[in-house]
Amino acid sequence: MATTDTVRRRLSAPARRQRIEAAAVEVFAGRGYDAASVGEIASAAGVSRTVLYDHFRSKRELYLQVLDSQNAAMLAEVGAGITGAGAGADRLRATVAAYLSFARQRPAARRLLVDPVPTGDPDLDSVLAAYRTARAQAVTSMLAPDLARSGLQAGATGSAVVVELLITGVDGVARWWQEHPDVALDEVTDVAARLLWNGLPRLSR
Repeated sequence: MATTDTVRRRLSAPARRQRIEAAAVEVFAGRGYDAASVGEIASAAGVSRTVLYDHFRSKRELYLQVLDSQNAAMLAEVGAGITGAGAGADRLRATVAAYLSFARQRPAARRLLVDPVPTGDPDLDSVLAAYRTARAQAVTSMLAPDLARSGLQAGATGSAVVVELLITGVDGVARWWQEHPDVALDEVTDVAARLLWNGLPRLSR
């Protein structure tokens, strides 16, 4: 394994920062903010504490940064499915597949964002809650045309319920898929997307 000094010489500053963030995602997701230490994150990244502090002034700053970057990555991946080309059913399927793929490929990021260890810090917990609200609002906005065709307007209780069901339901499928990795993505996606799409048009009845 490379020493911290070797890593520091070999990597550029942006690459070191990326390495630190990647390690922080894993440590924060696994141990939670309170239990994680700067030294543990630095060790996982293969850098010294001094190098870590060259990039982030505190554990809190690092935690907030990884929340922001991972949330942006999740929204970008899922949003591409929702706003892509094609009929509504095709876009819903692409959205489900995108989230399932994100959760499978980046399980620590999913846990950090969707199922985090409580921090015990009201301010940080408020940040987590705000990200969750923002994700729901983003999904609502991106799904607005489809919801409207089903007789649901953005801001209405019905839209909020549908979006919450979509988010939590698909995440539940992602958790199930983690426990059944031999099942093909297409099979899982097809079943989930058909159930969600076939129910949506009937909401206006």
